[in-house]
Amino acid sequence: MLRRGAKTFEIVRQLDDHTYQLEDCHSRRPSTLDRLTILKRIWTKEYEIVVAPSRQTGHVKPPPEEATPIDLGSLKASVRAGMERRKDYIDALQKAHVTRGQRKKVEQVVKKVAIRLNDHRPPSGSTVMGWARDYQTSGHNPMSLRSGNACRVRQRQTSSVMDKLVSRLIQKVYLTKDRHTLQHTLDCIQREAKELVRQKQLEEAKATISLATLSRRVQEIDLFRRIAAREGVARARMTCRTVMDGAGASYPLQRVEVDHTPLNWVVVCDRTGLPLGRPLLTVMIDAFSGYVLGIYLSFYGPGLSSVSGVIRNAVMPKADFVRGVKLQNRWLAEGIADELVLDNGMEFHAAAFKLMSWELGSDMMFCRVRTPWLKPHVERFFATLNHLTLARGRIHKRVANVLNLDPRKDAAVKFSDLVKGLIMFVADVHPFEINERKLARPHDLMMEGLSNCPPVVYPGDMDALRLTSALSKQLTVGLGGVELHGLPFGGPELFPLRKQFGERFKTLVKWDPDDMAFLWVQNPLNQTWIQSPCRWLEYADGLSWNQHLVIRKFARAELKLSGAYEDLAAARLRLHDHWLDATSTKTSADALLAARYSGITSARVMAPESTPKAPEQPTRLVADVEMPKSAHREIPAFEAFEMV
Repeated sequence: MLRRGAKTFEIVRQLDDHTYQLEDCHSRRPSTLDRLTILKRIWTKEYEIVVAPSRQTGHVKPPPEEATPIDLGSLKASVRAGMERRKDYIDALQKAHVTRGQRKKVEQVVKKVAIRLNDHRPPSGSTVMGWARDYQTSGHNPMSLRSGNACRVRQRQTSSVMDKLVSRLIQKVYLTKDRHTLQHTLDCIQREAKELVRQKQLEEAKATISLATLSRRVQEIDLFRRIAAREGVARARMTCRTVMDGAGASYPLQRVEVDHTPLNWVVVCDRTGLPLGRPLLTVMIDAFSGYVLGIYLSFYGPGLSSVSGVIRNAVMPKADFVRGVKLQNRWLAEGIADELVLDNGMEFHAAAFKLMSWELGSDMMFCRVRTPWLKPHVERFFATLNHLTLARGRIHKRVANVLNLDPRKDAAVKFSDLVKGLIMFVADVHPFEINERKLARPHDLMMEGLSNCPPVVYPGDMDALRLTSALSKQLTVGLGGVELHGLPFGGPELFPLRKQFGERFKTLVKWDPDDMAFLWVQNPLNQTWIQSPCRWLEYADGLSWNQHLVIRKFARAELKLSGAYEDLAAARLRLHDHWLDATSTKTSADALLAARYSGITSARVMAPESTPKAPEQPTRLVADVEMPKSAHREIPAFEAFEMV
């Protein structure tokens, strides 16, 4: 009888050596199956064996309990010898055709087997009958012959008073943030045990405990609780972590990991040759293949500018971005991620970044604090950067009694060369390194995944993407347009909005962090966007958001000016002369400030050359006055004559 769900089947006949006929016990509908198929379904628990009813009672016997699989080879030799001894007695009963109910015949068989095995302490007949009963009722499972002493838990020999004392002092002394040793805990136990003996609450013979016994008592405590009590929950979670494919993906761009890291090299300015400092690298990596989707290199720090820059680089095709680099292979990455795996940086929790993710249609998953194994691909990629063969300007960990070179004095790589080298690494080197866990290359996995499940490609133009990844803020539109940190924006394009909503109204404003030449103003009614240029175009054209903040800070701290156009222009020129043209020695903080002011990023280094803009016509301060046209004069005709 075999049971499958609510149906029960009966094997009624064997058609040939390998085919059986089954009938449904309810409908009596016949079916045929081969022997191997029936066995496979029994092994996979698809079929459940139903034991036939007993002839005496008519009740169906319950199936034998499924024993926990245990490797017989893992048992001790003494335990296996005892199992073999019991099996010899049971096999002798079976060969003599003696059932376990025939006591006298069982005793006779036991005597003969004891003589054959040279067993000086043979079991009694009742004992052998019990062995046979356990062996047969367990479905002839050899584990039923194992001695109960093999898995018996030894009872503690300490008294109840001493046991409570040990438990209390382990909790009070050892499981604390003071992290006392076991020896100190043992000393505290012995001191209080002597006090209990003096008070006659504990016998002196039972007032001792060894260090080994105390160590075993500590090992019985849960490892996570033990580490959490002594070193904190974060350390316990890191030590006892278990990830069951938590960072896996089934197709490209299903899970994309984003993170920042400062590079271990000091770069120099392309124009002045002065060291600038360590740039920050922001990376997006596909969790399915380990393929790098986008990079952004800057000196801005882990902020919204870096995040929006790497999102633009990852979403858009790379043909224009890598035009100036000689690559052996095409950079395959482009498209929108289904889910962004992030840490708990403030830039990822910002409202502007959430708007970017919502408008792109990407979900966000924030990893728990101090759990880098939840985004292992980007962490492993950062580890591979330490093996780049770039020796000069490298940051090394200081070691005692070792000659440490100053990376600022040894720096030789230019920022643009570093950007091009990283592009070559992520396109030609890293995708072709074999992953030892997957035994595959990221390039091959990416190609296979793109053919099976192509990602969503960004359908809009670059201006739409810039609008999506722009910074945003609620600002007031007034008579002078929009003022954003001292920069005036607005012109005739805002007249319809002012006519519709009044002279002053609040609305959402977006601006590109890499170019402050214009911003977008949202219509509060229909949610459309209007592009509004900056009225100080000569100052704002090509100016980044971080550059503007540095210039305003310099103008406020050094020049003490009000922030007019002339003041900001003068501050920009003076800051330019002070940081970039100075030849005096600067500190690392000064060099980093100079790099932020210069606004160099990987996006600007690899930006395609555009056609030069036509020079703008100068602003006319006085209206043109029409000049009177000169009268047309006809040339008179002269007659020729000769004087004699």
